Amino acid sequence: MIISLSPSLMMIILSPRQWLLLLPPVFLSTLLFSYLYTTLWLRPERLRQKLRSQGVKGPKPSFLFGNIPEMRRIQELVTPDQEVGAGTTDRFSSNYVATLFPYLLHWSRVYGSIYLYATGSIQTLHVIDPDMVKELASCKSLDLGKPSYLQKEHGALLGMGILAANGDLWVHQRKVIAPEFFMEKVKGMVNLMMGAALSMLNSWEEKVETEGGRAEIVVDEFLRNFSADVISRASFGSSFVEGREIFYKIRQLQKAMAKRSMLIGVPGSRYYVLCIHIIFIFIYDVLRI
Repeated sequence: MIISLSPSLMMIILSPRQWLLLLPPVFLSTLLFSYLYTTLWLRPERLRQKLRSQGVKGPKPSFLFGNIPEMRRIQELVTPDQEVGAGTTDRFSSNYVATLFPYLLHWSRVYGSIYLYATGSIQTLHVIDPDMVKELASCKSLDLGKPSYLQKEHGALLGMGILAANGDLWVHQRKVIAPEFFMEKVKGMVNLMMGAALSMLNSWEEKVETEGGRAEIVVDEFLRNFSADVISRASFGSSFVEGREIFYKIRQLQKAMAKRSMLIGVPGSRYYVLCIHIIFIFIYDVLRI
């Protein structure tokens, strides 16, 4: 390799052998760029164009992150006054959308009851039109299945269960599960539900008595345990206490996966925690030296 320097120009002259050595990495880089461009922009844009031609509109996405930056911006701008305007004047109102998902409420006002938005490369068709939802719910086509990102992003939690399965596997699981929810079976579970509910109410009464007739109870954890108790007794014949470790691990998985829920669809988002961990280890080793 010859490097020629001049006051106004620097030239790098490579020999034929050196050019040949550069060809493989250049070729691989071109292939990688083409794949990323197709996956992250070209393919989603084609899907957006098809839906736009049918009258479905939505916020304009950015490259790589989709509408995630706008979602965060809208969420940060939400104030108590805006929540009041959205119908959440009551502190215990069931209208949780205005607080947890203000961007969905904002976009529904701008684009109507059907619109498209993106989280990374994942395109989401948001439908709140009752007639359309009813039509989708009655559709029995196996082509209308679960999105692939459920397996990629939530595989550790959902596995190949009915919430993430598609096609013949979904049909098989549905046939296995359906008999358990026939009316006669559900009627037989009433006593199990009553037993779990009484156990929860008794724990509340004990807490009130212990604290002198008045106590503040955070019901979230109690209701979660109640649901787990009913599922355990109805499906496995065991109490929640016996399955505590299983439900605890599932809850920890839910918490860990919820921390990056807004980054779903962003390439590499599944590994960002690992990357941060490696960086911290490297910094620690450097400082120790």
